[in-house]
Amino acid sequence: METKNALFISAIKSGLIIGVVSIVVFVIMYVADIKPIGMMMPFVIMLIGLAINIAILVIMFKKYRTETGGFISFGNAFLYCFIALVVATIISTIFTLLFIQFIEPAYYKNIMDAQKAYMENYLAGKVSEEQMAQTMDKIDEQAAKMGSIGSTLKGLLASVVVSGIIALIVGAIMKKNPDVFDNTSGGVI
Repeated sequence: METKNALFISAIKSGLIIGVVSIVVFVIMYVADIKPIGMMMPFVIMLIGLAINIAILVIMFKKYRTETGGFISFGNAFLYCFIALVVATIISTIFTLLFIQFIEPAYYKNIMDAQKAYMENYLAGKVSEEQMAQTMDKIDEQAAKMGSIGSTLKGLLASVVVSGIIALIVGAIMKKNPDVFDNTSGGVI
């Protein structure tokens, strides 16, 4: 039972670290006025954030695995990674809600306005005025939904599902079972 407690405590600590680093990255991007607009920028920002989170998770997981004897089952590896990523997701979501409510209420509106300007420039001369108007209406519909409690909860649920998938992959890669023919455990021969 002590190892389960150690696993939970270490996973929560890792999640706190990942969550704080995610917040720091967000604040740096906000101060530097880096917005997820355009065709590739949202994807690039997502990949960079994911890479940072996974790198921290792997580093913290290796440290935990070493501290507990160097071996960990797939189930415990998955559990560790899943707890850490869910804690980080919850911290990031809470920060985002507080940021939108108290620091920059117009954050999503500014992003969507920048996205509309980008799309108008990108689509100018490539599509008809009617198609342009439809595209702008869709962006306005998305902007109206952003930041609501419903969309935040949907985003949180989606993040938990993605965290589970990442935890499965990282847990499978990082698990380490003792050798079957390990001579340190004693035996007949």
